[in-house]
Amino acid sequence: MIGTLLKIYRGENLKYRHTITGKLWILMPVLTLLLAYGISQNFGINSAFNWWYTLMLPGTVTLFTCLAGEKDRKMKNRAVLAMPIDMGSIWDSKILAGIRVLALANLVAAAGNLALGRYLVPQFWMDQVMEISPAQTAAAAAVMTVTILWQVPFCLWLDQKWGLFPALIINMILNTTGTVMAVTSYWLLNPWAVLPRLMTAVVGILPNCMPAVPGSETYFPGITDPSSILPGILVTIVWFGVLWAISRIWYKRKGALTV
Repeated sequence: MIGTLLKIYRGENLKYRHTITGKLWILMPVLTLLLAYGISQNFGINSAFNWWYTLMLPGTVTLFTCLAGEKDRKMKNRAVLAMPIDMGSIWDSKILAGIRVLALANLVAAAGNLALGRYLVPQFWMDQVMEISPAQTAAAAAVMTVTILWQVPFCLWLDQKWGLFPALIINMILNTTGTVMAVTSYWLLNPWAVLPRLMTAVVGILPNCMPAVPGSETYFPGITDPSSILPGILVTIVWFGVLWAISRIWYKRKGALTV
């Protein structure tokens, strides 16, 4: 079973080896870093993290998962159905491919921001308003990866139901609601709000891109409390498990049977 899944997973990754889809994990974070430091300059660290987790990361997840499912969906999954393989394993391989991409993208985004904001930009251009440590960088990459895992099966399902552009629009709108709710007491009720809320505790940057310090708009005492990290992670892991299981069942019963 595991050996078969690994073969399917490798085959899934080979589909995107020489395509833009397969390079999103590096193109999107690099674009974010260039824009953040080019536009915000001495606020580069703030903007790079904020623009990444509120906009570019959800966009990367949505684009990759949708593009990963588009080829099969446009062919009404005929190529998939012709294979003597359990349809659940096909779905699993697509989710695993999405996890790989978002993990690599977060690693590039976080490491690039550390290198630029802590070392290169202050050395050769200008000092940054805030500093970030290697420990914060590692924690940020881990939190961003774990708390957005659940959007992989969600976006795959959206694409199979309605296609790329509706899925992209829906998920980006919902991510916007999360950015708004992240600074309220109801943030745990909205899974899209967990990531921006936890990043406030990890790197000290509010969802509005301002430093999480008294006097900043939307700041309130306790918003940087690290005690919010564990419950936020647990909630998103539960969402991930539930959505993976439900979407897998749906794909096996209805999603692949469209011919």
